[in-house]
Amino acid sequence: MLADLRTTRSLLALALACASVVMLAPPALAATPTKFPWESPAVRAKPGRLVVTFGSGISAAQRSRIHGEVGSRLARSTFRSRASSVDVVELPTGLSTSAAIRAYEADPAVVAAELDRFAVPTAIPNDTHLRKQWDLRNVGQSHPMTESGYVGQNNARGRVDADVDADEAWDASTPGDDVVVAVLDNSVDIDHPDLVNSMWVNPPEQIGSPGVDDDGNGYVDDVNGWDFRGNDPNPSPGKSLNASHGTHVAGIIAAEPANGIGIAGVCGACRIMGLRFDLSLGQEIEAIEYAVANGADVINMSFASPIWSAGERAAIQTAGQEEVLSVVAAGNASMDNDVPFYIDSSFAPAFPASYHLPTVLTVAASTHKDAYGLQTECDVSTAPRWRCAFTSWGRESVDVAAPGVDIVSTVAPEAGGDVGVGYQVWDGTSMAAPLVAGIAGAVKHEHPTYGPVDLKNAVMNSVDHPASLKLLTSRAHVTGVSKSPIAGKFTRTQGRVNALGALTAPITNATPLTDGNINGAKPMTGTVRSTVGWPSDVNDVYRRRLVGGNRYRITLNGPAGKDMDLYVWSPVAKEIHQFTSGCFRRNGPCPALKAVSGGLDADERVTFGVPNTGTFFIQVQGWYSSGRYTLSIRRV
Repeated sequence: MLADLRTTRSLLALALACASVVMLAPPALAATPTKFPWESPAVRAKPGRLVVTFGSGISAAQRSRIHGEVGSRLARSTFRSRASSVDVVELPTGLSTSAAIRAYEADPAVVAAELDRFAVPTAIPNDTHLRKQWDLRNVGQSHPMTESGYVGQNNARGRVDADVDADEAWDASTPGDDVVVAVLDNSVDIDHPDLVNSMWVNPPEQIGSPGVDDDGNGYVDDVNGWDFRGNDPNPSPGKSLNASHGTHVAGIIAAEPANGIGIAGVCGACRIMGLRFDLSLGQEIEAIEYAVANGADVINMSFASPIWSAGERAAIQTAGQEEVLSVVAAGNASMDNDVPFYIDSSFAPAFPASYHLPTVLTVAASTHKDAYGLQTECDVSTAPRWRCAFTSWGRESVDVAAPGVDIVSTVAPEAGGDVGVGYQVWDGTSMAAPLVAGIAGAVKHEHPTYGPVDLKNAVMNSVDHPASLKLLTSRAHVTGVSKSPIAGKFTRTQGRVNALGALTAPITNATPLTDGNINGAKPMTGTVRSTVGWPSDVNDVYRRRLVGGNRYRITLNGPAGKDMDLYVWSPVAKEIHQFTSGCFRRNGPCPALKAVSGGLDADERVTFGVPNTGTFFIQVQGWYSSGRYTLSIRRV
């Protein structure tokens, strides 16, 4: 396997260097791209720390023994579920992270050892002037817009009804304040005048004694949430504009309506649990555990990382098992999350957006004209539209679109504001996700017995289907794709959310299995002849039982002038794109990825040995390409 990987990497280096010459991207995306995440400069991590995921049934004593053998020290954050346990550890001085990862992953009790990597917020903040909430009710009114330097115009007009029908949903809703939405972010200003009455309150701590853990949950005085960055009960110490990302998110969900000031959140029945963290993996996992343990119904995650994480996935999966829906931003790379691509600080797929879990609802951004997210200035100037595109998408990995352009919401009053003190207009999938989290919360209020899958189905089954969402403008086009809009299917629903419709929508399954991932893999009984078509059907996955003790050769033949890639995933793989650091390190453990070949053309081949009999998964990917292919396998 590793020989194949090393050969592939050298081929990819040459192939992708050539690909970058014809890549149609703005100057900001000038570096040579790569198809694998660990080589991307987008990856940042805490030095001297690892996140270690153990399999089921591994006791605390066993975990402690393994940490002792490596010489690491258990940090304050741990996570335990029915399926796995996750520990965050600090490494001893002098032990490199790569050596520690090798030591941990040599133990069969360890599922994965990972960098404590940082995610990035998925908002694009900009300053403008007065704003209006076209996203809630759009009658074609003039509304302020963000600016990035192309024009000096402050206002634009959208398309009538390119909104979520929030006002109609409010009329159809019953009063209440019983739904808790946890905002995992860089800060939530609990004292903001438009949020102070919309915060979740932990009654035992509110009426209890200061300095005492009145409810015994391990967090002292956590009245409105917790600051995992500062390890204190105030999730809003940051008062700058840069620290207002989570405050902006919170306002979109639940800013107090009808109070005579500011804006209205989409969910009047929602209360915000503020969970501040530094966007590192370890603190994120602890925050998820807190949200689950303290009664959150929905978690909003407006951040992204290029790294598939066993620990993060386990935490989110456990949240779902405990009846919590995770709503996640698709990312702002203007890329297809179904296709690996890493360049500068932009990346696809994005995580947690791309985890193939039934309780993750992933959101792309749409505009005031029901187009996929691009900054409005391209509608009112001569700036090329492809330069203004930002939303990521994915026919398999992104579920819905929601307004995420020119969105006005709360920021720390100390930061000022371009709409007025304490209010700012931003773009980003970070703004689209909380709109959907709020809609899911409103559905939960009307249907208290609904679980997270029901909420997801209600949101997805009620989307509007404007024809304009059949086209997409991207700034990440590659070989053979023009700068003109692409036609295709870009999310599972090909729709924009509707708050009114979600309240009464059916909860029948909205995510049927497809052959685009491992859980819907088709059986491969002989030579396969089929087609992949980017962007609507970019991945075909097959399953095949291979007998231990044999070597196999898998050959992919595709059309000339196209780029197709071949992946083989082992029986332990949960989903495609499950890359871990060992897959691209000499002699590194690579439990999910068995072999890969990804040159510039569409003819690929891998040869590998199978130590134990099992069902393997064979993936054919059209890397921003389409066409017919032949796939065959034989023993060698």
